Amino acid sequence: MTNILPIKFISESDQPEYGVTAYNLSRLERAGFPIAPGFAVCPPEIIFQTVLEHFKTASREVFQQRLAIVKSKIGKIPLSPELDKVLGRGKGWYLKGGIFKTKKELWQALFNIWLNQAYARIWQEGFNSGLLSSLTSQLIFLVEKQIVPGSAFFDPNLGEVIIKASGLNPESQKLIGKLVIEGNKKLFLPYIYEFISIKGKILLVGLAPFTQTLPVSKTEDIVIPQNIQKKAVKSAVKVFFNLSSGFSIPGMDLDGVLIEAERVLDLRQTDRRVNFENLVFKLAESALSFTTKPVIYRLPDILDGDIDGALRLIHQKSLLDLACDAFLFVRNKKNLLNVELGIPGLRSADELVRIKQELAARGINRKGTLRFWQEVFVPENLINLEDYLAVGIDGVILNLDRLQLHLGGYKVTEGEFYRKQVAALVKFIGPAFKILHKARIHVLAKGELCIYPDILDCLIEGGVWGIVANTEIEAESLPEHLNWSERRMVAKRFA
Repeated sequence: MTNILPIKFISESDQPEYGVTAYNLSRLERAGFPIAPGFAVCPPEIIFQTVLEHFKTASREVFQQRLAIVKSKIGKIPLSPELDKVLGRGKGWYLKGGIFKTKKELWQALFNIWLNQAYARIWQEGFNSGLLSSLTSQLIFLVEKQIVPGSAFFDPNLGEVIIKASGLNPESQKLIGKLVIEGNKKLFLPYIYEFISIKGKILLVGLAPFTQTLPVSKTEDIVIPQNIQKKAVKSAVKVFFNLSSGFSIPGMDLDGVLIEAERVLDLRQTDRRVNFENLVFKLAESALSFTTKPVIYRLPDILDGDIDGALRLIHQKSLLDLACDAFLFVRNKKNLLNVELGIPGLRSADELVRIKQELAARGINRKGTLRFWQEVFVPENLINLEDYLAVGIDGVILNLDRLQLHLGGYKVTEGEFYRKQVAALVKFIGPAFKILHKARIHVLAKGELCIYPDILDCLIEGGVWGIVANTEIEAESLPEHLNWSERRMVAKRFA
């Protein structure tokens, strides 16, 4: 028996059987996007019975030698009655970039796809009970006229939609650009959109996760000229990037990302849904671009009169709800577990207790891979540091610019003379490192002052875990700067 379901009827509960692509296309169709009429087909068990019957005791090499025999046997398997009924009297079908004019050709193409999937799994892992799970459902679309296939995606580096297709008129190109932008917002993740054009009518037929890779040829390697090659420099101190604004994802090898929610939100926007989607898109984009690295999502720190930081969130439930809903959606719904939580400025340990209670009431607790980072921005935080540690945190974000404002009474931007007056800040943050290291708490430093020589030496000597770069230029140069500073400090100790 072959399980078949029209795309528009595929629900979230059908996703494990029919796949995430079919489900997402169904979501887009229900939202009014132009999806080609089609259905998802699950692989019939007969293909496994045929393969396993002949080769379950054979080696990989024997399986490869007898593959032609298996294909000839599969070619004689009659068309599934369920599929035959759904195909009806159609005159053409689109599958995996190919057009098939007869049911027999389509049926053979389906089995070849599944057989190749089984072959790949057997060759890598041998025969096992999980072979069935390696085969995926396939999407078939009804097409009876000449089509023009293509694909499109949003390139964050260029800030525009890239369309790969020929013969499209300006109106079709404009529509495709709109579909890509709106589709990414609807799905909360960037995708490559596969489409077909039938007499100027654009219809979506597939989705693929968007990942930035070099277009390496199958026959040629990309050779970087010697004069522009740059050896990657690593440092003991990790380099994070503040990705709160813009869409550009740096191509360098970063150690993590910081996102400050208030810089993503549009406070003039009255539609909660728009801000929710913006937060989710930013978080999902970052978490997918740095899948193995921590993405610290610092809750919004918005000044309202004399109230800011966590206190504002405690008293303005709607703002906290919005920020938490976006976080939970990305981490739990999209299963992006590298997203961690940052708590904005606090002025007492009691305030930390209160905000953690509010977070717990919304289902956000410190456990597993979910770590809480506390932003330290007033002297009280360091004076009573052990009180905060007793309440429970996993990391500290040192906001050096705000600390300097409270200690020195001036902003970092107020002239070159004041920028050099950092001795008090160096003396003040130094002892905190010993307490934090004893408690095994990571320290992440941020602010313009991070790259000032005296501050940087203090951070490295104190054992800072990471530093946040604010610009791509800063992120590119910081590893080399840190590496040089670390080597200079080691040489100085042994001199």
